[in-house]
Amino acid sequence: MTDKEPFSRRELLGGRLFGSIAKHLAGAIEQRLDAVEQSVREFTAESAVPPEVPPMPVLHRPPGAVDEITFTALCTRCDACLKACPVGAIVHADAIFGKAAGTPVIEPKRKACVMCDDLPCVSACVAEGVRVLHPSLPVKMATARIIKPSCLAYRGTACDECVKACPVDGAIELRGGVPVIHENTCTGCGLCQQVCPAPRNAIAVVPVGKRPPMPVDEPTEDET
Repeated sequence: MTDKEPFSRRELLGGRLFGSIAKHLAGAIEQRLDAVEQSVREFTAESAVPPEVPPMPVLHRPPGAVDEITFTALCTRCDACLKACPVGAIVHADAIFGKAAGTPVIEPKRKACVMCDDLPCVSACVAEGVRVLHPSLPVKMATARIIKPSCLAYRGTACDECVKACPVDGAIELRGGVPVIHENTCTGCGLCQQVCPAPRNAIAVVPVGKRPPMPVDEPTEDET
């Protein structure tokens, strides 16, 4: 028993102890309300910021494709490039791609581009007067990358199928028994992915995310 008790019986009866507890609870509640109010202010401020415009889908377009916004806006879905492709590598984009649905794409796992010397798909687009596949633009469509844990060669089994199938000189080579892709040379045709015999396909083909705009064509003699 201390010399002086925190609260005497008379004080207890007078309600001072309960008043002290109530005061303490009131302070805690006030702090909690302040925190809630701050959260509401922050949420409101964030909600006032307009949401970012979702990015355009990155699609595997045929060689010589212009930037995605222009391509989607100007492509007439005439199918000229599909009909011109000698191996049937160009198909329609699926409906899940929204406004880009029906435009020409390449699905390498199904059928890869073979990098024709004369690029008939580009010529067909030019002939139609559309030119979303433009002869002066780079033929690079994507970049192939090796998934080493899935690659037979990297797992100790002799395999050079991707090297033999590549139609672009210097894009992929066998080095020390394993394939090495030179990304600056690779056009992303996808033949390496199509022929890969690994149980889990060991080639990823990543489409080019940013393509150049449509060039301003010089007028021909007939147009001057």
